[in-house]
Amino acid sequence: MAGIRGTSYEVQLYQQDHWVIDSRFDDEAEARAYGKRIISGGKIEGFRVVRDWMRPDGRHVETQICEEFRATSNTITIAPIDEAPTACQTAGQTYSVESRMVMNRLLRGYVERMVVTPTEIMHNYQELKRLLDKDNLVPMAVGRVAALQAEGSGKDSRSRRDELYGFVNEITERARRASAREDLPQIGRTGFGPAFEALAAKETPEDRDFFARVALSRDLVQMRNWLAKLDFLSELVREDGGLKDEPLTLVDGVMADVLGAPSVAQELLGTQRNLAEALCNLIDLSCGRLDATHRTEEDRALHLSELLAYNALDETRLVIIDLVRRQLKSAQPLHRNDASAERDAFDRVLTRAVSPDGVVGGGGMAEALVQRYMRFLEAGGATGRRQAITDVCNRLTDPKDRVRFLLALSQSELGQMHAEDILGALQALTGEPSAVSRFVDRAQPIKNNLEQLTKLFVHVNESQAPDPLRRQIAENLDTLLCAYIVNSRVVERLDNPNDILRHRANRLIQLCAPGTLRSRKALDMVRQHVVNHLRQPNFERRYVEDIVDPAMQAKLLRDFFKLLGDAGFR
Repeated sequence: MAGIRGTSYEVQLYQQDHWVIDSRFDDEAEARAYGKRIISGGKIEGFRVVRDWMRPDGRHVETQICEEFRATSNTITIAPIDEAPTACQTAGQTYSVESRMVMNRLLRGYVERMVVTPTEIMHNYQELKRLLDKDNLVPMAVGRVAALQAEGSGKDSRSRRDELYGFVNEITERARRASAREDLPQIGRTGFGPAFEALAAKETPEDRDFFARVALSRDLVQMRNWLAKLDFLSELVREDGGLKDEPLTLVDGVMADVLGAPSVAQELLGTQRNLAEALCNLIDLSCGRLDATHRTEEDRALHLSELLAYNALDETRLVIIDLVRRQLKSAQPLHRNDASAERDAFDRVLTRAVSPDGVVGGGGMAEALVQRYMRFLEAGGATGRRQAITDVCNRLTDPKDRVRFLLALSQSELGQMHAEDILGALQALTGEPSAVSRFVDRAQPIKNNLEQLTKLFVHVNESQAPDPLRRQIAENLDTLLCAYIVNSRVVERLDNPNDILRHRANRLIQLCAPGTLRSRKALDMVRQHVVNHLRQPNFERRYVEDIVDPAMQAKLLRDFFKLLGDAGFR
């Protein structure tokens, strides 16, 4: 069939547990023929052809027009992983989001085929027993995790494996006992909030949370469709104007499991032109700022983005960001079929990941960006890493973003290896008072520049970056703030002698208000001007000398002294 203008045909291949875009054609017959030729080679499990039609308004409409699988073995194996979280010391710690993320990756073939989350497996005895009885999956998974966690820990993998089997037995027994509970609330009928309150009235906090997840899993195991699970959980988050506190945290954990399933992100986002576009959209999704252009009002990804924007879905956000991090570290190209566009694609991901709030995903994301960039370099090892750190920094045009990136990188394993290089780069950026010109935009109002510099100072000062790096760079930024205040004559502008004293004093004290100037040196500079005003003779009389009404005078003085107290003056 000849291609219709604005229409293309994607051939997607099924690899292990998810669909991967392979090729795009303008002709349907060519796409079908290509798919049949690929599957006949015996190296892939299946293919499908998806028609992509662009409407006149720019929106894309996708329709699957054919799908074909070859006969494959029913055996499921564990997926290869090269990292596992810090070793759990108790069975209870295996319920953590980090452990469930590893389960999702290790058992992705099983998870995808059965459409079941790690939470459901660990809290529903029938599902757990089904997994334990499936081939040799659990022994292989336990062995792989034990080997990874034993590396560098001083333990041999056999003793760690025995500990993990002990945890599996405890989890199994706990799930078995829970399966006999007939008094657990039915969330589909009552809603999650009332169910949680009913459990809280008769259980300890630990058992309350466990049985709430058991009750939740009983509903979820009936849904053998990822998007149905996501819809159900999303409605629970919105329940009665929005869940809060512990109930929200519990639902968030299960939603994170759903987002951790291999095919869900792709189903949510739809067809992406390349990996870079997918990663940018995932970063935006995690921050609750997914672009609504070319998406309908019913789009699930937009609904999830809205939930992430207005709710503390920390585990869901963590899983999405971890997916981005692992894809950056993979060998898959950012821009398919055009190697010359790789660096531009990298820049798009880099600028999306670094924001005024820091690097999305922190040290792990910063490290992944450096490792991805090393693919562009000939040098490897320490030399290549050092060059990649320098080059990635230089690709960020705003020096404030460079500070944020280096600060995040210092909190990663790679950053610890190059601590001296990172400190040197940060010192070069911030170490001289004259460097203030790099960090301010002369076209912006002084207030905006002050706020941005202060925000950067606070970000550094309150970060988890290692000392002495954190203290040193915070001190440098403190000095830069003072230099900007002096060079821009900020205090002189606020304390104009031609203005009424009350207005001058109020402007200065507002600059000293909590959260306005967080820099110690800069704050001390402004506070001294306030003190000088307070010490002048007859300050109170002069403060209200333009006001005739005694009652208004008294009120203005009370308000001023309240501002003084709020600003820390005693």
